[in-house]
Amino acid sequence: MSSLILSSMGAGLCAGAIILFLSHIAPHFGAGNFVRDLDQPVLFGRHITKREAHFVGILVYLVLSLLFGGLYGFLVSLGILQSFHFLSIIGWSVILSLVYGGIVLPLEGHGLFGVKEDSWFPVDLFLSHLLWAGIFWWLMRLWLSFVV
Repeated sequence: MSSLILSSMGAGLCAGAIILFLSHIAPHFGAGNFVRDLDQPVLFGRHITKREAHFVGILVYLVLSLLFGGLYGFLVSLGILQSFHFLSIIGWSVILSLVYGGIVLPLEGHGLFGVKEDSWFPVDLFLSHLLWAGIFWWLMRLWLSFVV
């Protein structure tokens, strides 16, 4: 596996971890409204606690961030994407939002783009992934400048 793909996987994971941290502390400084999941969480047909469901959600988000970062680096290494340009990463984050909101969230029971939770959830989803794109771009530019 090339160092470009590993670097982009690391940048995607770090960007996801930063966004995850910010999303957990934001309600304490913002409007104070937490997304509350009122149904009983189920994983592979087995009832689990809300804490376990929260942990699985965190794990899914971090794995998805890692995979999308690595896939972007893979596409760059193949020459399909030119390089780590800001606008192409923004477009990539829109694709990430569509996959997360259109596939992952419905599988987790949150409805299409999270609208089961609240009407502003899709806006939050796209804004957080745009921030992911900014952090991913910054980390890749930083790490690529150290490559000899």
